[in-house]
Amino acid sequence: MNDIETREDILLIMRGFYDKLLLDESISFYFTKITNTDKHLEHHFDVLATFWEQSLFMKGGYSNNMFQIHKNLHEKHAFKKEHFESWIKHLYETIDSHFKGKHAEEMKTNALSMATVMQIKFQ
Repeated sequence: MNDIETREDILLIMRGFYDKLLLDESISFYFTKITNTDKHLEHHFDVLATFWEQSLFMKGGYSNNMFQIHKNLHEKHAFKKEHFESWIKHLYETIDSHFKGKHAEEMKTNALSMATVMQIKFQ
């Protein structure tokens, strides 16, 4: 398996990841009822790809406040530990099914760090 190297690789991960999230009834409502993200997935994937390009490749371009966006969602319907666990599980499975290497491990580490910080901040 190759490592994550391009925006297209990130988009492949995001599409597979969201396929899993949208099928998981324990978390899918955030995307279908709270935000309606499911109706704007291609735009959302583009934003996510820019975020992860910045995180993994130091490419820049992401200007949103990721924590504030998720805090706003948390205020509408509180994230619980199991939501973060599902999110991490699906992301790890998606990454591991397609990629192996430094960037793949870095993406998983960064995701876990973000989820941990959010859980602490949202208590």
